Amino acid sequence: MKYVKFCLLALASLMMSSGSIKTGEPCIGYYPGERIPNIVLHETKGNILDLSEYKGKKVIVNFWAAYDACSRALNIRMHNFVKENYPDIAYLSISFDENRNVFEKTIRWDQLEIESQFCDEKGPRSEIYKKFRLKKGFKNYLIDENGVIIDMNVTPEKLKIIL
Repeated sequence: MKYVKFCLLALASLMMSSGSIKTGEPCIGYYPGERIPNIVLHETKGNILDLSEYKGKKVIVNFWAAYDACSRALNIRMHNFVKENYPDIAYLSISFDENRNVFEKTIRWDQLEIESQFCDEKGPRSEIYKKFRLKKGFKNYLIDENGVIIDMNVTPEKLKIIL
């Protein structure tokens, strides 16, 4: 009888502890308080984006695509807002349009400065796209001078409050 109670107790303990084990994909950070990984992008036109070059400066990294109306609209709003109100913050925008012509026409149409706009033509096959899990939606990150994420999914209204 003693062994039966022990076995039941052990079994109950095992069942309760197994409920706390996560079986999905491991949680790869990229949340406020964590250090953002370096982003290096070599565009087909020869432009290179290396996030580590912005160490010592606040940066907004924005992910978007021309085919996603919400992310495109936010890219325009954030670009213009940061340019007008926070010239000391670097604004880096990465598009995941697979067609370079679509990207370039969108930038011209939206009247954005090409220097802050980059295109990863691999689209959803891109390592950056996968690393940041953008299939669940485009995002942006506000990063401090040390590469630590201050906030994510920042809007102009939210940026006013944070800064």
